[in-house]
Amino acid sequence: MNNPVTKLSVFKPFLAFLALTGLLWAVPAPSRGAEINLSFFHSECRECEETAFFLNQLQGAFPELKVNEYPLEEEENYLLLMRLEKHLKAENRKNAPVSVFLHTNAYYGFSCITNKLPAKVASLQGQDVPLIDPENTESAETLVNERMKGFTLTSVLINGLLDGINPCAFATLILFISLLSVYGSSKKEMLLTGLAFTTSVFLTYLALGLGFLKVIQTLSFFPKIKFGFDIFLIAFCFVCAALSLKDAVVVWKKGLDNSSKDELSLKLPPRIRNLITRILSNRAGKKRFVLGVMLAGFLVSLLESVCTGQVYIPTINLIIKNDPASLTAWLWLVFYNLLFVLPLVLLTILAAFGLRSQFMLKVQRKGAVGIRVGMTLLFVFMGVLMLLQMR
Repeated sequence: MNNPVTKLSVFKPFLAFLALTGLLWAVPAPSRGAEINLSFFHSECRECEETAFFLNQLQGAFPELKVNEYPLEEEENYLLLMRLEKHLKAENRKNAPVSVFLHTNAYYGFSCITNKLPAKVASLQGQDVPLIDPENTESAETLVNERMKGFTLTSVLINGLLDGINPCAFATLILFISLLSVYGSSKKEMLLTGLAFTTSVFLTYLALGLGFLKVIQTLSFFPKIKFGFDIFLIAFCFVCAALSLKDAVVVWKKGLDNSSKDELSLKLPPRIRNLITRILSNRAGKKRFVLGVMLAGFLVSLLESVCTGQVYIPTINLIIKNDPASLTAWLWLVFYNLLFVLPLVLLTILAAFGLRSQFMLKVQRKGAVGIRVGMTLLFVFMGVLMLLQMR
């Protein structure tokens, strides 16, 4: 059966040409002598081919139009694109593979180009429009670093959220919810206990992060040692990605039971897991003293960091690579840890309003494969990002 979407895609350039033809009836005949320069950035894609076909038709309608092509496979063209976006304060929010720059306007994607560009070209008839000067006052390296900094901040935020629900931390979340359900006699008491525990976890991880931050910043004064450390972290990320993918396959084939758990690679060692259980039972259980609960949060965070540090330390290294300023690095760590404890905050609120650990166990089983695949992609992304930022 023919796919109507595929048929429509085939006729997209033709439909755009019909729209262009209709527009030409409403504009005056082109004047000769003036030259309208247009910058066309593209890669090897179907949308790029359709856009190239459309621009060719547009040139036929407006003879003074000159299309200057810049294939994005060439590094200097990509750097030029960044300079143009910086100069025009434009941003490719949709990450379109094709873009056009004319006068002081930027057009991204086939639909935007075909709908808006002809009218702009028509309005510029008779004028001499040179190529946009990107005012190359900043080096290419500076622009690349700025772009990478945006990628890194996004990575830091995603890392914090995924680290808060990674398989190492999930069992602790379930146990904590179970204890709140058993020992919490009122919503207020459960919320107070959860807030104390969450605050302690947040402050402990933030303190650990600041300690790691200082250590890695100190390594920067020893370039050879820092280079070796970067190589180690990159290799570590790819090894963790492979192990996480292996764990996903194990869970997918055998489910999440006691027998399959023994085959998993990325998990808390049994001794540490049992110790966390005892600490939570003793400190966050019957006594319910705020200081006792906070002490439990502190001890659990230290023990759990054996596993969650797999994401935390590479993330801190990424932060330092992108913005060594102390205040900014601190703020990024705060954001990371806020997202890290966000699942704990949400689960505390839900537990106070009736959520039980049995439901969380079901969620753990159903999402076991997806979470591990997500962690695999996260480790690969961090490894690639650190590779790209190697000095």
